[in-house]
Amino acid sequence: MAPVPFQHPVRYAPLAAVGIHIASVIYLTYAIAASLYTSYKSLSPAQDTRSRIAQRKRLVPAFLGLAVAALSLATYTSIASASLSYKTWAYEHGLDRPERFISDEEIFLEPENSSKLNLLYITHWLSDTSIYYDALEIVAEKARRFWWGQQIDLATVAFSMLLSIEGRRRNIPLTTSFLLLAHLVNLSFAQNLFYLALLMTPSPLPQRDGGLEPPAALLRPSSLVQKLIPPKPKNWHINPSILLMALVLNYGAIFLLPYAAETSSFAKVALLTRAFTFLPLILPTIVPVNWGTVHLHPHDAYGSFKTIFRIISAVSFVLHVKSSVAGLVYNLPNSHHHRHSVFFPWDVEERTAWERSTTALGKILGAVYDHPAVNAVGLDVLNCALSLGLWVAVRATDVQDIIEATIPFYDVRRKIEHAVDHNKLSIPAKADPEPTDDAASEHSMTLRRRGRSAKSRLGSVASSSGPSEDGAGTPGRRRGRPKKNQPEEEKAYEPASSEIRQLAEGDVLPSELDWESAALAWGLAAFAGLGSASAGVFGGECISR
Repeated sequence: MAPVPFQHPVRYAPLAAVGIHIASVIYLTYAIAASLYTSYKSLSPAQDTRSRIAQRKRLVPAFLGLAVAALSLATYTSIASASLSYKTWAYEHGLDRPERFISDEEIFLEPENSSKLNLLYITHWLSDTSIYYDALEIVAEKARRFWWGQQIDLATVAFSMLLSIEGRRRNIPLTTSFLLLAHLVNLSFAQNLFYLALLMTPSPLPQRDGGLEPPAALLRPSSLVQKLIPPKPKNWHINPSILLMALVLNYGAIFLLPYAAETSSFAKVALLTRAFTFLPLILPTIVPVNWGTVHLHPHDAYGSFKTIFRIISAVSFVLHVKSSVAGLVYNLPNSHHHRHSVFFPWDVEERTAWERSTTALGKILGAVYDHPAVNAVGLDVLNCALSLGLWVAVRATDVQDIIEATIPFYDVRRKIEHAVDHNKLSIPAKADPEPTDDAASEHSMTLRRRGRSAKSRLGSVASSSGPSEDGAGTPGRRRGRPKKNQPEEEKAYEPASSEIRQLAEGDVLPSELDWESAALAWGLAAFAGLGSASAGVFGGECISR
């Protein structure tokens, strides 16, 4: 093949973009680690019991290990994908030794100008190749690969809604940074970090100034922004119809993504797909207060939460079925080939025989070996599903709550059960009722209630000794003090509406893992897709308190 001349002049902006990408990942990870440490230092004394300390020692390393594993896999697959792209570019341009990403001369710097030459080649490669959009397009251009990629996109929408609801409820700082890491690294890395944040903030963090570490404080909104956009009151929630409009934009972009592959509009559609996921986080901050509702009690918003996650689950399931059918019927020959196939280490005869003998489902599952970019997405899906099941087992989320947040119109039987339980709880439990005055006048002898307080006993003694001090009691009049002067029974404390809005609902971790909920989450991920399973688990998380 004749060498292809360089298509673009040398541009250093793509090289700077790669450097900014790496620096942003390091900075955001450090900032989130600092905020997690701040959350740990802000734990109340009630969270320092022996059982809860033992739970944190057991659970924090588990999710931290999953986050490190996700980061390691993302780093490995990114290097493999970039190296394959560079090799293909070097081969097309007829450069010497295209099979090596970094030459021996560049490592040992023996020739005088070899380092500059290789850096110039890398700059030319980044100028001619859009490595980020290439990786996304390789995943989206074939139905079998998009079956994996769409699950990450759908699960990211559900994760964004969880960040919006639980992040605001618990006052977790840097919630936008978790979503940024989901796009810059992978979704499983960001999710496991947010699970750690939820473990470190079982109750809402207090509002404080300068409570964060310096790297995290740089990401906080400035005082000017806070004056222009004042914070919302407690228990304020945005109108659900606004969030539904954001979901329509998200799913519209995801639906168009495979049709835009191999066209000039793919970059714009892919960018909009990522940008729309930030709407659930941005809209509650920038909209006016009158675009939402201040609920009297935090549980009053559960109905809208349930509706939102049901819509996420239903739409995710429909899109997952669509991509599954498209992947199963896609039977074109050599569908595993891509733009970097010239240097991909395939055994052509073995791969062709496997393509002919395996089932359609096997071809979809085997698409993760087509390219390192597809491999990265497939491993991210598996790691997200593993973390999702472990998290729901740790939280011991009620199976009914998960199903209610997954299946529309399921709560008919649930409402009946709640009504029965409410009627049972509303019946006052009176073991020994206080004897009334009418009963005392009818019987010459009354038994003293065992649970009588000392105050009432003193009152009865005073009333019985009163007539003996004054002489004979007045006939026809009851003995003792008048009824209006008798000590009234203590009433249950009823907080005012302003105090109810300030309630801080804490979470309590169970002592044992609930593997039944984990099995349900894994089953939903296997049959309904990761997006629907994430909607059920995250919706159950938001309505289970």
